[in-house]
Amino acid sequence: MKLTCDQLEHVLSELLDGESDEALEAAAGTHLATCDSCRVVVEDTEHLRRASREYGRLRLPDEARDRIREALIRYE
Repeated sequence: MKLTCDQLEHVLSELLDGESDEALEAAAGTHLATCDSCRVVVEDTEHLRRASREYGRLRLPDEARDRIREALIRYE
């Protein structure tokens, strides 16, 4: 099995959660050995996951949440 960048991105959560089979893990390892872009994506994703576990859920100030909500409504 050979993975493209798009395919790796599609199964990234599965891989990082340890929910993939050996064939997929091997294909991902082969791809990451030769693809700097995907390696950066994986490293950044792992970093974000660790940070979110470490810091937990952060709460936005009400004003920021309201501004985001208003911006989303304008683009619907």
